[in-house]
Order: sequence, then C-alpha cells, then structure tokens
Amino acid sequence: MTLGDLKAALPDATFEVQSPFIVDFDAIAVSQDGEVQFYILYLAGDTFDDTGVIQGMLTESPTYQTAEGIGPGSSIADAEAVYGNAIVAYNTENESREYVRFEQHPANNLAFGTGSGPEAGIYPDVDAPYRETEEYRPDATIQSAMIICLTDDCTAPE
Repeated sequence: MTLGDLKAALPDATFEVQSPFIVDFDAIAVSQDGEVQFYILYLAGDTFDDTGVIQGMLTESPTYQTAEGIGPGSSIADAEAVYGNAIVAYNTENESREYVRFEQHPANNLAFGTGSGPEAGIYPDVDAPYRETEEYRPDATIQSAMIICLTDDCTAPE
C-alpha cells in the first residue's frame, strides 16, 4: 500500500512527519481523534511522499493486537502462554532496544519491543554487547509492535 492509498482509506486521520524518530528511521505519525495510532517508518534523511510504498509500521497502541489478542500493553507472561517460551534480548550496538520473541512467534516480520536497555529481562552479569535471557520481570510488558515488509509478499511464512 502506498502512503496515498492509506490517506484515501483514512480520510479523517492526520499525518505528521516525526524527524528524527528513532536512530536510522524517521516516521509519519498517523493520528485519529488526536491520538497517534501508529507510525509509518522510513529511512532517516529520506523523503516519503504519497507514492511511497509502506514497508514499516510501529505502534504503541493497545488497540492493535495479533489474532490471539497480544500487542502493546500485553504482559510478556500472557504472550508466553499463547506463543510459548519467551526470549528477551537487547544489543548495546542497536541502540539498546530490547525485544521479546517467542517459541511460536506469530510472524517473522513482527517484532515486539519492550523498551530500551534491560527493562524487561533479567540478564546474567556478562560484559557483551548482545544479551539474551529467558528470565524476565513478572510485571514486564510489550510496549510496541513493529511490522517490517521489504518484499512484495508480506504474508507470514509457514
């Protein structure tokens, strides 16, 4: 879908450029009734007009969930009950963004963010840029969901 197609499908939404957004990405915030619903991501420093094909989206809104009801605001424990064993990881060389993935993750092009640095995970004391753990705080939640599609066919792989 192009940005123009999305604007036509959401005529009451507002579209506002957020630059910078996060390292490596600028974004267009898509809002309805004054609340940001999601962000359209594109490479930092590029321009993105109505002919641009949307390849990345990020949301922090609990309105957007998987078919199983998991999304921003869901506890990692609830997601683990649905998708199996959780692995929480972060990398200091990737802005220390922390993500959680599951044994039966719902789609290869979907990432669940938990925050910045070791916010959800309980990590062993090691001096390494990449860390991962199966242990997490009992109150840890998914803060964002990001979908990236870099091909013409963005369906979830079998």
